[in-house]
Amino acid sequence: MKMKIFAKSLFLASLCFICGCAIGPQWHAEKITVHVSDDTGNAVSGIKIYASTFGRHIPGDNFGTDEDKTVTGRTDKNGSVTFSTSCALDYGTVSMGLGYGTQVPLAGYYGNRGGINFTNVSHGKWQPWNPVLELRLDRILNPIPMYAKKAQETQIPGEGRPFGFDLMAGDWVAPDGKGQTADLIFTFLKKTNGVVKEGPFNRPDGFVYEQLNDNSLTISFSSEGDGIQSATATSSDLRLPREAPTNGYSPTLLKRDYKVATNVVVVVSETRVIRQSDFDRNANYFFRVRTKKDADGNITNALYGKIYGDFDADFLRGRIGFTYYLNPEPNSRNMEYDPKQNLFLMAADKEVKTLEEARNKLWREKQQRLDEAGEKALQDAYNAEHKLESSCLFLSP
Repeated sequence: MKMKIFAKSLFLASLCFICGCAIGPQWHAEKITVHVSDDTGNAVSGIKIYASTFGRHIPGDNFGTDEDKTVTGRTDKNGSVTFSTSCALDYGTVSMGLGYGTQVPLAGYYGNRGGINFTNVSHGKWQPWNPVLELRLDRILNPIPMYAKKAQETQIPGEGRPFGFDLMAGDWVAPDGKGQTADLIFTFLKKTNGVVKEGPFNRPDGFVYEQLNDNSLTISFSSEGDGIQSATATSSDLRLPREAPTNGYSPTLLKRDYKVATNVVVVVSETRVIRQSDFDRNANYFFRVRTKKDADGNITNALYGKIYGDFDADFLRGRIGFTYYLNPEPNSRNMEYDPKQNLFLMAADKEVKTLEEARNKLWREKQQRLDEAGEKALQDAYNAEHKLESSCLFLSP
């Protein structure tokens, strides 16, 4: 009897699962309200906001494709906009995410974005239902020209000793480049700690041999008072605060990437090699360089800047990468960059225009010389012709 009940229950469970698959994904409603305000707390009206969520999965080649659903709306006079949409609940789905943000930034503001995870479905509605989500927009106040550069895969001149990098030149200091001032000093060091026998593994010989290393990148500075400090990024397009801090700068920053051998116990004691790293792709920094102080130790002159993302180090090829912004105005801590006024591009554009003017001047001078030479050659030809005519005109037959 018990076997019959068990078989019947198993049949019904299987039937429910098959029917669920046959019916396909179930659509459930989502609803949120986004309230938009600026960095002073005032509501921002009339700005276009989007809300995007997973719509459904479409089976097909290469695991199929996901289809998103995006709706848009504008904030009312109170800075609010409400979105109603829906997404499919596939078998096994227990939560759902939704992203929202500025679709086209309003004049005078930086864009921003956010997200929410719905945790469960109740009566056909994703929960929480219609939460009020705050979205803050930073005002565009005083964007300035800056030296902004993405120094990707920059080859370090050597290993084991310091090399200076000039932020205004965007290059290593002489003789390794065209820079003159060592704003940042990089020391690139690769160190091996021998070879370890890692295993046992489920393979014919049971072990692999792994090279242990302790690689490091040290960033230091030239002047007392120079330094660097970590900064927390936001989801705003401004990313970091619009002013650099006045203090809190450290004279060095050490980044390590290393492998260590450790013993773990699964069934028997095993040796495993674990890679550890201080590099963090979400890191951001403020820095201060070219610092000068008076006799009392007070800063009289300094340049401030910011770095988006962490330093990147390729220890195999000896390369680094980082994205920096430098304010060239002494003692100004303004970090609001104007993308239309990149001083590197402006200098390059000025150089191109100078070369074009020099080229055009040479072309005009050359053309003038050619014209003068042509006129002289033509006049000489006329004179020769006239002379020839004079000598041949009265010859008898």
